[in-house]
Amino acid sequence: MTERSLLVMVGTKAQFIKTAPILRELDARRMPYRLVYTGQHNETFDLLEVAFGTRAPDEVLVPDFEASTQRSFLQWCLRYWWAVAQRIARGTWRGTRMGLVHGDTASTLFGALTVRLVGARVGHVEAGLRSPRLLAPFPEEIVRRLVSRLSAVHYVPDAQAGKNLRNVRGAVVHTGGNTLRDALQMALARMRPLPGQGGAGDYALVSIHRSETLSSRADFNLLMEEVLHAADQMPVKFVLHPTTREKIRSSGWLPRLAEHPRLELLKRVDYPEFVHMLIGSCCLLTDGGSNQEEAAMLGLPTLLLRRATERMDGLGDCVLLSGLETDAIRSFVRDNVGSRWRLNLVDGDSPTRTLVDSLHGELHVGG
Repeated sequence: MTERSLLVMVGTKAQFIKTAPILRELDARRMPYRLVYTGQHNETFDLLEVAFGTRAPDEVLVPDFEASTQRSFLQWCLRYWWAVAQRIARGTWRGTRMGLVHGDTASTLFGALTVRLVGARVGHVEAGLRSPRLLAPFPEEIVRRLVSRLSAVHYVPDAQAGKNLRNVRGAVVHTGGNTLRDALQMALARMRPLPGQGGAGDYALVSIHRSETLSSRADFNLLMEEVLHAADQMPVKFVLHPTTREKIRSSGWLPRLAEHPRLELLKRVDYPEFVHMLIGSCCLLTDGGSNQEEAAMLGLPTLLLRRATERMDGLGDCVLLSGLETDAIRSFVRDNVGSRWRLNLVDGDSPTRTLVDSLHGELHVGG
């Protein structure tokens, strides 16, 4: 086994956070790999490398780029495939036996296609999540289904995800959870001693970034109005993804949001600092699936700003689906002004170790 045997591809911040525990485990076992950033996003990657103690990538396919608008996304697509074509022509990735991709982004699909083009097997982390509708969420659901067809090994976080893959070719490996659990444990370990309760900051935390949210003018306008309404009730910290920041600017919402005295527009931060912000908040309003998973593990009262979710994490407990209904959003905010919540222990076996055990076996089959 050499560093050429395993290719690990990462393209977004969420992918980085969920892949970082895998990289650390590979390093701890001295399992060689080639780390490739797709370049879809790069903001805070330098901070995340420091926070998780991961090494710099071997390659960045589209360096110094941020796909934060539809136009820049198309530019990134063209530059990505040009970079891939050059490397395939030069034989850069010759000898690769397996490529690891994560999640349901464009980088996931492009990474899986790239791995197949170099003749290697695809391992899909966080495989098997499914929505009943092909076009919701868009494009994530389509990406998941296509990547499942390209993958030889599906690393599923729970039994339902495994059932969703019963008619798909390839090996299904149950990891007993999401690798996000390991990332969250790493962040919490830096905060010892932990408070028994969350919410001491008396603010609401907001994170909105999904493509389906930003691409619908009606939904985006509704949510911006509700962010302002929430800020009328209590202080709000709004963490801006690059695509959200660009959408707010281009849609004309920036002056109204920036002028509200109890609304802070924040740049993204490294992961430990974001977890610290989660614990300080009274509640979370988000459209993100990873945020839903984090909130469910922590016990943080969370309103999911979506009509549907493919994740069951926290539903019926601390996570509520808004359906993008104004009454539901305002009721949730009203109920959580100044609230305190019990901080859960995040424990259990490591999904990352189970995954890397499997990966080690896959790469050593046949010597």
